[in-house]
Amino acid sequence: MLNKNNGNTVTVKIDHHRRCSEKYKAIIMKTNISLLLSFACLLLTACKTDDVTMEETIISDPLIINEVLYDPSNVALDGDANGDGKYSQEQDEFIEFVNTTDKALDVSGYKIFDATGLTSNVPVHVFPAGSIIQSRKALVVFGGGTPTGNFGGAVVQTSTTGNLSLNNEVDFITVTDAAGVTVATFDIGPLSNNPNEAFTRNPDVTGGFVQHSSLGSSLFSPGKKNNGSNF
Repeated sequence: MLNKNNGNTVTVKIDHHRRCSEKYKAIIMKTNISLLLSFACLLLTACKTDDVTMEETIISDPLIINEVLYDPSNVALDGDANGDGKYSQEQDEFIEFVNTTDKALDVSGYKIFDATGLTSNVPVHVFPAGSIIQSRKALVVFGGGTPTGNFGGAVVQTSTTGNLSLNNEVDFITVTDAAGVTVATFDIGPLSNNPNEAFTRNPDVTGGFVQHSSLGSSLFSPGKKNNGSNF
């Protein structure tokens, strides 16, 4: 008997009265369901039993997009997200990432694409060597400028192209790892209402995206949680 669920983390438990009484754990991608089945069949054969139970535990993606500012306010310095004392539609745009794991995450060589760049394979940002996000901490990529402040102790970078090029109406952010595998996305389209503020997850990390001001007076919180505290 084989019981399975969809997910990232699968625990395989084999019960056999004479030969097997062990617990196996396999971490696999959701798309590798054939690998999961093959693994189960191997265990069935090795243990000479037809009783295999697969129990699932969902684990969040290691790197998530937690906050995006694609439309900084142009009212005075309300849109000065990078804190350099200047308003710039391009330079004050930012994407905030959070490492959801219990270990440091090396994102060196990861790339950020907007919709146009993904089609032409031209990223708007390439994470440089040494880009490490500590466990449960954040990294912020601004479009440019001179980010000023501590940003909650987050790792802070500016776009390697000098512009994140985020369209205010229809755009799609894709993040790939060093091997070119997509690890995170953000669709601006459904949220393209010219908000003049960031969209952020509520609650942080696990929630859906809402306009930042719906959680208080702040229009954004790069590197920090929605309530202004550090990750």
